[in-house]
Amino acid sequence: MRTLRATMLALAIMLSLSACASSGSGSNSEPFSSARPTTVRIIVQNRNFQDARLYTYRRGRKNFLGIVTGKRDAEFVIDWDFSDPMYIEIDMLAGPKCFTEELPVDPGDILELQIAPVFSSTAACR
Repeated sequence: MRTLRATMLALAIMLSLSACASSGSGSNSEPFSSARPTTVRIIVQNRNFQDARLYTYRRGRKNFLGIVTGKRDAEFVIDWDFSDPMYIEIDMLAGPKCFTEELPVDPGDILELQIAPVFSSTAACR
């Protein structure tokens, strides 16, 4: 298993990427199966009191991911059929917009995004 962790200034937003080896994730009972994952899972922990609207950016295209209520967690699954870079926009309702760093994402990866309680003063927010 590999892990890549990127942290924005002042520990504003944490995005980590975890991927299983090419044999696939634990749900597949056949070790030599040729089935390849075609999705990416995004787990979000909103530690802020404000609700957050999330968007993914892939190849310059903005796609709505969902809303995470303040002080709640959410999980999203998106179609992802080949390796491609992605970054996420966090649009705080009644607050700033922030962007994660761009990361290479492969099918089957699990992204963990943690929205900090206070992050409006970081360089990633505007």
